[in-house]
Amino acid sequence: MTRQASSESRQDENLAAHWQVLLDSAVRLDWECRTGEALGAGEAAYEAALEAGDVAGALRASHRLALIHFNKESLAEGLKICIRAETWLRYCQDQAAIISLQSIHGGLLVALGDLETGFALLTDCQKRTKSCTDPLANWRARTAYAVALFNTKDFDRAAEAAAESLDYAETSSLAKGSVLIARSIASRMAARALGEHRLAGRELDTILLSRTEAQLRSILADAQAENLPYEIAECHCYLGLLAWTRSEDAAAAAHYIAAIAACRVAEDEVLLAETSYWYAYLLAGQGASAEAVSLLAAIEAMEAALATPRMKLRHFDMRFRIAEMAGDWKAAFDYHKIYHEMVIEDYRRLASARAYTMKLALDLETMRRKEDSARLERERLLEENLRLAAEQREAVLASRTDPLTGLGNRRELQLRCRNWVESGVTHAALLLFDIDHFKRINDILSHAVGDIVLRQVAGLLGGIGPAGSLAIRMGGEEFLLLLPGTTAGEALPMPSGCACGCRTMTGLR
Repeated sequence: MTRQASSESRQDENLAAHWQVLLDSAVRLDWECRTGEALGAGEAAYEAALEAGDVAGALRASHRLALIHFNKESLAEGLKICIRAETWLRYCQDQAAIISLQSIHGGLLVALGDLETGFALLTDCQKRTKSCTDPLANWRARTAYAVALFNTKDFDRAAEAAAESLDYAETSSLAKGSVLIARSIASRMAARALGEHRLAGRELDTILLSRTEAQLRSILADAQAENLPYEIAECHCYLGLLAWTRSEDAAAAAHYIAAIAACRVAEDEVLLAETSYWYAYLLAGQGASAEAVSLLAAIEAMEAALATPRMKLRHFDMRFRIAEMAGDWKAAFDYHKIYHEMVIEDYRRLASARAYTMKLALDLETMRRKEDSARLERERLLEENLRLAAEQREAVLASRTDPLTGLGNRRELQLRCRNWVESGVTHAALLLFDIDHFKRINDILSHAVGDIVLRQVAGLLGGIGPAGSLAIRMGGEEFLLLLPGTTAGEALPMPSGCACGCRTMTGLR
């Protein structure tokens, strides 16, 4: 039994280690931009965690899967992952795992347009961080909130939230990779906010601009040392944007060209499109409209870049802006018309997405109620089984016990003798007792007193035999004491001193 328990314990440990290895592999593959393999490893980690009975592990694997989909703009797939994982939230006591999953869930809902539900989840995550000691989960909650603000085009507040998230990352015991991501996100959001200020003709925060540029250059050096093409591309893109905000067009163009080259190495079409938009805007401002239009036309050939409505909106908005800058009013009108139609369609899509999310939530609640009902029914059946088992035990005990004295009855005698024979007992001493003149006790002192006498004698008989002996009430005032493995000679001294008559017999067969 001990060896079996030890084997099962090792098996549980192996299962737990297995899902963690798979999840670590998914993270590594995601960093290497091997998205398909990362998704496969993440899904395997999810299944392995469930097999090990580790719901916290299942939530962590789901967070990684949803995050990969979020970064690749496959928002609906990411939402399905989160909703599937919600089943296990109620069974999880790990606050860090819950925060990680709900932060990406909230971010996905905001990106899909369900701002109310999404920000409610993100706000709940922020509250949970107060009682959570895991710095990685707490940083994820802060970062997800900043990204959600960015996706609602609240660029200034997003930059502030990202800066706070970075401060937390740098003062907590986070891994180097996580701190690098925090710095990258904070820099990107600050650069985008500054770029939007330039587009709107607003005054620039020169201190923020200098700090962001220094941060991006530091990240770029680390990314080049680690040979991380995506991070290299991102840094060049936003260094170009900062140079453009300072009207340093030549430096901006150089950064954009370097970013486009790194995007192609990383095979990331979304970032390539983002960089191309800013470069096209720069070219259009310099009067190179044909080159700008050529860049935008190249984006239209990228299926992945324009696979999501948000990117399509961005694309046609940029085409309208550049046509307007070039003075091509007919093209500007046509693109603005397409943009306007897409905005209307996007609102319909978002409404549909919210309705779909509500349906999934209702379906999930219905499943939970059915599960609760089934659980209550299982508990009721268990209680009923326990009650029936107790009644059965009582019935068996009553069928083998004399109700007045508590000694065994004739049925108990038969069953015990059969057991002794089967266990190899070959002989026994059998003592028969009765109480002299017991009828006179009942007649003179009453049957109640007679019952007391019977119980007293039963107590004496139950205490005088050796271990394993059996005292039986045969009926009336007659009793029997059976001593297995005892001879008549050994048994005769035992009842000396008794106030009752007895006879001794031996043999079981």
